[in-house]
Amino acid sequence: MNPFNFWVRVVLKALGFICLVAVGVPANLSILFLFCRLRLSRGRLPPNDFILGNLAIVNLAVLLCRGIPQTLVALGLKRFIDDHGCKVVIFGYRMGRAMSICVTALLGCYQSVSIAPSTPPWNALKRWLPAHLPHAIILLYALNIFDSYGAISYPQAPPSNGSIPEYTLNLEFCIVVYPSPLTYVVNGVILTFRDVFFVAVMVVAAVYMLLVLYRHRQQVKGLQGASQASASASQAVLLLVCTYVVLFGLENALWGYSLTVSRVKPAITDARVFFASCYSALCPVLIIASNRRLAENFQCSACDKTAAEDTSTAGQFNISHATA
Repeated sequence: MNPFNFWVRVVLKALGFICLVAVGVPANLSILFLFCRLRLSRGRLPPNDFILGNLAIVNLAVLLCRGIPQTLVALGLKRFIDDHGCKVVIFGYRMGRAMSICVTALLGCYQSVSIAPSTPPWNALKRWLPAHLPHAIILLYALNIFDSYGAISYPQAPPSNGSIPEYTLNLEFCIVVYPSPLTYVVNGVILTFRDVFFVAVMVVAAVYMLLVLYRHRQQVKGLQGASQASASASQAVLLLVCTYVVLFGLENALWGYSLTVSRVKPAITDARVFFASCYSALCPVLIIASNRRLAENFQCSACDKTAAEDTSTAGQFNISHATA
C-alpha cells in the first residue's frame, strides 16, 4: 500500500472512531442517567422510555466493544487483547449490534400500536403490549445469544507473525477465523437475513406510522393535545428508523462485498465497522434532539445544578461577610 494512502486511512480511522466514542458514550450515559432519575422519582417509566433506556444500554455495548478497540488500533496499539478477550469483545459487540436493531424495530412496532385507531383489536393490543415489553426484550436477548455462537467460537488474537488466513474477518485488534469457506458464507448469510428481517419490520412500522399521521392531519387539520404528543413521538421514532435503515444499507453493501472475496481489505472492514457503529453514537443525539420532554428534563437538570451552585456561592459570600 502507498505510504500516503496508509496514513490517510489511519488518520481518518482514528478521527472517525474518536468522534463516535466522544459523542456516543457521554450521550448514551446521559440518557441512562436521566431515565434512572425519572424511574426513582416517579416509580415507573413509560413504555417508550423503557425501550429507549434499553436502546441506550446496547448502544453503549457497541461503542465500548468496538469503538474503543478500533480507536486504540488507529493510535498504534495492535496486540492488547488475548484470545479470551477477543471472544468477550466480539460477542459483546455482536450482541449490542443485534439488540440495537431488534430494540429499534420493537420501538417502531410499539409506536405504531400506540397511534393505531381505537378499534377493539387494536385496543386489546394496546393494553397487552406495554405489560409484556420486558418479556419481549428478554426473548430478543435469548434469540440473539443463540444466534451469536460464532462470536464465541471463531475470534482470536491476531498472530504475531502478521499472517492472516483466508476467510477471516481482520479487525486488526482481533481476527475472526472461519474454519471453511462454507462456514464463512453461511454465517454471513444467516446474520444478514436476521438483520434484513428486522429492518423490514422497521420499514413496515414506519410506513404505517406515516399513513396514520397523514390520515390524522387530513381529518383534524392540526393535531392537538394527546394527538400532538403522539405525533411528536412518532416523528422521533421515524427519524431513528430512517437513520438506521440508511446506515444499515451502507454497512450491508460492504458486508455483501466482503462475502464475495477471500481476503477483505482493511479499509473495507474499517468503513463497514464505522457505519455499523454510527447508529450507536447518533441514536442518543437524535433522541435528545427530537424528544422535547427529554430536552426539557436536561434543561431542568442544568438549571437545578446552576441554582445549587448559586446558592452555594451565596452561602459562602454570607459566611465570609459574617466573618468579616
